[in-house]
Amino acid sequence: MAYEHQNGNGSLFKNTNKTNDNQPDYSGSIKLQDGSNQQIAAWIKEGAKGKFFSIKLSDPYVKPEAATVAETSDDLPF
Repeated sequence: MAYEHQNGNGSLFKNTNKTNDNQPDYSGSIKLQDGSNQQIAAWIKEGAKGKFFSIKLSDPYVKPEAATVAETSDDLPF
């Protein structure tokens, strides 16, 4: 059984596969107060007051369905 966060809680994990600066330094998931799930990403930035996290929430990634193969037909020209 997969771990499920309680409302208002989430987790961030270090991105060990980061290959460029556009990818987050940390990523994870969070369950909002209304019970909906979101992905969370964080980048370590440097500002006038020192280091800080820049954070972005987004809808969970849904893997696209595999393309379906069209049924074969006897009337194909080849």
